[in-house]
Amino acid sequence: MNGKLFYLSDENEYIFITPMALTPEIKDELQEDMMDRLGTHVAVISNCDSFEYISTQS
Repeated sequence: MNGKLFYLSDENEYIFITPMALTPEIKDELQEDMMDRLGTHVAVISNCDSFEYISTQS
C-alpha cells in the first residue's frame, strides 16, 4: 500500500497517511493490523493528496 508511516515520539503513537481513498471497513482493518504489529496506537488518514510534515526539533 502506498503511504507513509510517522512515529510521534511525544505521544507514543504512529500516523499512517495514504493518498488512497479507503472504505471505512478497509481503513479499520488496516488500523487494527498495524496496531497489532506495532503494539501501539496507529491513526490512519486516507484520501490525503498532500501533506506537510513539520518537525518541532530545533
